Amino acid sequence: MSTLSSALLSLPAPSVTLAIGGLTTSYVFFANVAEYQRGLIPYLNSRLTPVQLNDKGRAQLWKAYFDNAATWVVGLSLASAGLNLTTSYLHRSPLISRLTLVSGITSLLILPITVISGLLPVNARLHELAEDGGKAGTSAKEDEAKLLIIAWETKHLRRIPVYGVAWCLSALAILLDGRAY
Repeated sequence: MSTLSSALLSLPAPSVTLAIGGLTTSYVFFANVAEYQRGLIPYLNSRLTPVQLNDKGRAQLWKAYFDNAATWVVGLSLASAGLNLTTSYLHRSPLISRLTLVSGITSLLILPITVISGLLPVNARLHELAEDGGKAGTSAKEDEAKLLIIAWETKHLRRIPVYGVAWCLSALAILLDGRAY
């Protein structure tokens, strides 16, 4: 067995779940920050350079981005929540247990924030526009995808502070692990 494997296996279970929970929380937060700055959505919203795409092309690019990103962000948010809640239950430090409990609950807030902010109807309409150009019973308005992607970005931004709080709590718990006894 390698030295790294031996070192990892010698860690107590709460430290392992804390570390992996911290990694997943970090990914969700920093990937979203990076995406907001230089990703496809700023490109589609012409913040990086002027974009000459028709509405269907814009919606199709958004869909390709969204389908992949949603799987990773939602999946890792749920994994992060599960790992942080597990750490909260297992860790013998009351402080780290509280920090990871709140981090885990905060990671779960992606779901109600998505619903409350109205992202689901925007997602559904963009998917319609990407698949058939809006021909399924309703006609696409001029620049509808462009306006929906702008709305999507604004609504999505409401989730980033929540990701940040989850990350800060998880990072603080990691920093205190081993010193809070």
